[in-house]
Amino acid sequence: MPITITAAPPADLSVTSRWLAGAQQTKDTLTIIGMNVLLVFGLLCGIAIPGLVLYFLRWKLVRGKGRRQSALTHWGITLAHEFCCVLLFMSTDMQNELHEWGAGLAVGYGIGCLISLAGLLETWQHSSPATNSPY
Repeated sequence: MPITITAAPPADLSVTSRWLAGAQQTKDTLTIIGMNVLLVFGLLCGIAIPGLVLYFLRWKLVRGKGRRQSALTHWGITLAHEFCCVLLFMSTDMQNELHEWGAGLAVGYGIGCLISLAGLLETWQHSSPATNSPY
């Protein structure tokens, strides 16, 4: 009986998309580690749950699995989430309560906005019909 080997289907996501997803995961991991006590408070209040859901769903992008449409949706939601967190931690109430922690977290989420925007644009450009044209 002959052994047949089939090639794996091509990945739907580009290498750059996977690297950006990895960069976002690294940033989020450092944020989670840095927040320690704040994360517990965020879980109790419910504010941290959307970020953690996005964090766990992003592993699919890091592995290069998933469709481009779902990657676009994920990057868009992540961008909105990161931007809302920037606004939250830059608010005067949070600045008064957290002092330098608030500014540091806002900068971290600002970096997340930039990574998310780059991931959204790269995935959108990679999936546009013009880039798939043979001409």
